[in-house]
Amino acid sequence: MPNVTFDKTGNVTGRLEVAITKVDLNDKLVAELKKQKNKVSMKGFRKGKTPLSTLRKMMGNQLLGQILDDQIKESLFGYIEENDIKLIFSPQPVDDDNMPMLTANTLQDVTFKYDLALEPEFELELPTKTFDKYVLKTDKKFIDEQMERMLKQGGETEEIEEGKVGEEDILDVTFTEVGPVEEKITNDTKLYVDSLSDAGKKMVIGKKIGSTIKVKDLSAIEKESTPAYVNKYLLELEDANADISGKTFEMTINKASRVTAAELNEAFFTKFDTSGEITTEEQMREKIAEDNAAGFNKQGEMIANFEIQKALVEGTDIELPLDIMKAIHEEDANGSFDMFQRGVKWMLIRNKYAEKNEVKLEYEDVKAEATESLMGMLGGQRPDFLTDEFIDNYVKQMLQDEKQREQLSSNAIEKKIMASIRSSVKTKDKKLDADGFNELIKKFNEENTPASEEE
Repeated sequence: MPNVTFDKTGNVTGRLEVAITKVDLNDKLVAELKKQKNKVSMKGFRKGKTPLSTLRKMMGNQLLGQILDDQIKESLFGYIEENDIKLIFSPQPVDDDNMPMLTANTLQDVTFKYDLALEPEFELELPTKTFDKYVLKTDKKFIDEQMERMLKQGGETEEIEEGKVGEEDILDVTFTEVGPVEEKITNDTKLYVDSLSDAGKKMVIGKKIGSTIKVKDLSAIEKESTPAYVNKYLLELEDANADISGKTFEMTINKASRVTAAELNEAFFTKFDTSGEITTEEQMREKIAEDNAAGFNKQGEMIANFEIQKALVEGTDIELPLDIMKAIHEEDANGSFDMFQRGVKWMLIRNKYAEKNEVKLEYEDVKAEATESLMGMLGGQRPDFLTDEFIDNYVKQMLQDEKQREQLSSNAIEKKIMASIRSSVKTKDKKLDADGFNELIKKFNEENTPASEEE
């Protein structure tokens, strides 16, 4: 058997050497060749009569490679398991210029060396500060707006060719260049009145359908418009950077499309909730509040998780095997080394917390993660066919795939650990309306998205 030795080279590093003798290699190679002798039929020899010297020449190197691989794995990982050596990464092979070139006919004593990144000892204390957990403010105004939007979505659209433009109409308009030019720019397009700028709304609201309005600056019609936007979407010019400054246009309102909101009745309740559980306006308003809050509150929870993790990583003193980590990072550089360090620290903190507090992954956790993934693919709704039996079969099928199983398990244990940590630190709910929440998420993403290599 190979001789394995281990020495600590630092507080969080070690070196493990696997020494295999020439005699041991030869014995194992001969034993394997004898096994193959009874199986191999080689031209010029009867089955089972091929000389070992011939087999050694023909397949010895291939067998030697497999023998070395098996011996190293068995000895290396056997020693680590037997001596309960806790590692952060897999053993890293050490390049050795003095390593002999082995072949089946030139066997020598050989030693394989591996650097080990040892799991560090550290004290874990949860932060004492209070973390903000943002939740959606679902007040009466918010729910009224959602109700109005849903009734309009469920209503009927009517084309209006006479009368005046309303505040929420969709207009079919024609832009035509004014002036003595050979080829006038002209284009038909649509304008959504509720998306216009204040100046744009003033131009059209209350105007008769069929009216023609002179416009000196097309980029003033819609909110946050630009000359390039005008060229591409309002005029549909091939050159989005064409200079149309100084040109004047006429905008003719050809017709309008107007939505008549649906009635809040039994038919609408059934359309809103096919299960039939929603039968009153009060129930519908409660459901709207619940559904809208779920997505936003999940984002709020994610931001709280991030801040808690950040506090733990920055507030916990952990010695890391930086030299080994730098070598690993150089081989598979993905993001900055600083982000790599933070990821390793969080992994150590997370695992220590889970062990200390006996947070364990259960089948139900993985099932819940798989169900959430499935629901996400179905737009967040649970159709009638999604029975408990269907979900059980779906989860079992997903868990048969190793990659999906690992991903689901990783996501599930991360959520379970974070839920436990959140319950162990102080949090305070902070209510935001939808606009405030969207602004918060935008700012959070801008501040915490790593810069690209080019930047």
